[in-house]
Amino acid sequence: MNTAIDESTHLRHGIVGPPALFPQPPSRQGLLDPKNIPQHLPDAWAWPLDELNGPATQLRRDAAIRLVQMNRGGSRAAAARYLGITPGALQPASVTIRAWQKMPGNADAYQGAVQRIAEIAAATEVPSSTRLTAPDEMTVGP
Repeated sequence: MNTAIDESTHLRHGIVGPPALFPQPPSRQGLLDPKNIPQHLPDAWAWPLDELNGPATQLRRDAAIRLVQMNRGGSRAAAARYLGITPGALQPASVTIRAWQKMPGNADAYQGAVQRIAEIAAATEVPSSTRLTAPDEMTVGP
């Protein structure tokens, strides 16, 4: 029985590939203010994702989440909340990204693209209209 279980586990891992390379621990703290990370990445930041030939909309949304995680740490759900992304929008995008990352080479390529986006974002100024205030800094009036 143990042999059958071991074979089944081994086969499943071989079929789906290595685990995704995320979540990452905070690695860019202080290099980019999370308040300047927009929910929808500007084209000037997101061009490394265009080279991946993946699900463009979901990759852009996920990359914004990853940037917040790289700068603030915390869970993926917390980073999405920070950006104002609802759980209903997060879940389907997560499923699509995870499936795409399981294809050979995609997880490594995506990690490299997110690193390039972080460098681009840290080196450029975000237009003030892109992000007004961080959700956890909003207050409700009396």
